[in-house]
Amino acid sequence: MVFDKIKKFAEKLAGTTRISYDDEFTEFNGAEEIIEVKPSAEKEKFKVYIKYMHIEDSSDVKKILDYVREGNFIVLANYKKLKDKDSVELRRSIDKIKRTCEAVNGDVVGLEEYFILIYPGFATISKEEISK
Repeated sequence: MVFDKIKKFAEKLAGTTRISYDDEFTEFNGAEEIIEVKPSAEKEKFKVYIKYMHIEDSSDVKKILDYVREGNFIVLANYKKLKDKDSVELRRSIDKIKRTCEAVNGDVVGLEEYFILIYPGFATISKEEISK
């Protein structure tokens, strides 16, 4: 039946809790059919979080790498404090972040001075300027 196919499709929709069909599809005693759909547990896998952090030392880099490995975090990191403290440690830290991003198909983009954007493989960032 058509409604069984529609119901199966609706159950796959993440985050959908109520689906209503048009009169075109429902001609049962003139009443509209409503199907309640419970959100699936898979919905949580597709949430994306944006995290803002300051990089002050290697412990902050470890936290960033944990977020990168998790795969659903986009991290905006300010590295000014580490640059002011130790520029050699900053270079090592950014290289470590880049290597980890490459391993999980993510990437790192330098933004304005003292900021980097670290994102997972499912996201694509255009590095081109927008023309006016």
